[in-house]
Amino acid sequence: LLTLCFFLSSMSSSKLYQECTALHGDDAGNELMKCIAGKVDDHVDETRRFLLLFAAALVFFMQSGFAMICAGSVRLKNVRNTMLKNLMDACGAAIGFFTVGYAFAYGGSDYESLDRTFIGTTNFFMQGVDDHARWLFQFAFASASATIV
Repeated sequence: LLTLCFFLSSMSSSKLYQECTALHGDDAGNELMKCIAGKVDDHVDETRRFLLLFAAALVFFMQSGFAMICAGSVRLKNVRNTMLKNLMDACGAAIGFFTVGYAFAYGGSDYESLDRTFIGTTNFFMQGVDDHARWLFQFAFASASATIV
């Protein structure tokens, strides 16, 4: 349903309906619904990627909340230091997760194989990774957890 909402917001529903009725006619019933469902299914991957990026942005925006909490809990002369600490946490988490974090967490996670390892052994420096939206989502959580500590 959510996929349908995002798809219909990007493509006017009247245009979608007109395309399907031109193919099947106004009184097609099931064929008309199958046509609409087929057009929506064509955009499922884009919708999932958008939702993943949106969620990653929301999680990463928690960094500013943590910065405000830290800034509010220290004296005025130390606010600059706490803001720099939060910025450096995010930068350090980006470098660490890019180089080894994603590889340790998801590298070599072939669940069908008997050669599974406790820690990942591939995908260091994002080599061979095609799903950058998933990387960003996981990085946002890694960065938030590093800032909490």
